[in-house]
Amino acid sequence: MTLMNPNQPDYLTIVERQLQLTEAQGVAIRGLWDGMKQMQEDVAEKVGEVQMMVQEVRDSVTLTDAECYQLQSLVRKKSNSLTKDRYKESDEKFKVLVGRYRRMVWSKLKDRFEVAKYSHVRRIDFDDAVEFIKEFRPEDYI
Repeated sequence: MTLMNPNQPDYLTIVERQLQLTEAQGVAIRGLWDGMKQMQEDVAEKVGEVQMMVQEVRDSVTLTDAECYQLQSLVRKKSNSLTKDRYKESDEKFKVLVGRYRRMVWSKLKDRFEVAKYSHVRRIDFDDAVEFIKEFRPEDYI
């Protein structure tokens, strides 16, 4: 049997106390880790929501003035081209027929993109609108 010297510290008590502190630190670190992990998941979820909202906004933005001008120019050229292919410029009704074709292109474009005004075409549909005008044939709608 070993006798303890009252002047010497109790090493077992010191080690036990250190063990308790280490365990408490482990619990604290685990709590911190769990909180960080939850925050990361929350941020990832919010980023996903924001990305969806940004895409919805992008999808709903309508044409810029420059894009509207480009469509106007294309429709003007297309209506002139359609009329020239079918009638002589010297015909009295040439300008009237250009106007008819122009109105037809605009009308079918609005029908195709389901808008009340061509300027309400969504920006993401701009390239499709350009292609629609370029490929427009009145015969397809008779």
